[in-house]
Amino acid sequence: MKRDKFKKMRLWLETLKPAKAEDCALLLKGLTMETSETSNFSMESVEQKKRELKNGILSVEMEARGIRTDDKRLAHLKTGRQAEILDYNYFKSRMPEMVITDIQAEVFDFRKSRVVPFAVKRLEFSFGNGKKVDMTDRVSVLSLDRLAG
Repeated sequence: MKRDKFKKMRLWLETLKPAKAEDCALLLKGLTMETSETSNFSMESVEQKKRELKNGILSVEMEARGIRTDDKRLAHLKTGRQAEILDYNYFKSRMPEMVITDIQAEVFDFRKSRVVPFAVKRLEFSFGNGKKVDMTDRVSVLSLDRLAG
């Protein structure tokens, strides 16, 4: 097993409107990242921690694993093999030019049947060798604006 392969993504967010933890879930479809080309990445949400802040705002921390991409050169490979290729060096080497143009996620309030707008507080990728890549400042303003709307 390759020691620096992709292990998990962690996403921390806060809702922009009050919401109850027991009524809401963070639904993640994937991320779109652009360098010299556009790549879509999907992951499976495995764990969510929710807590209500004093002002009624909901804070959510989510972990996702099992990275997959639609990149034509990798799409035919199994998830484990893609995680080996999409390793620490893959993301670190592309950081200077990488922009996350879309986070396909929503906080859904099942009781009120509505989407709750949120702000991304942190987005981080972790790897098998213990290293992390903080992607928070790579999220585009347009993507953040859409999530807040």
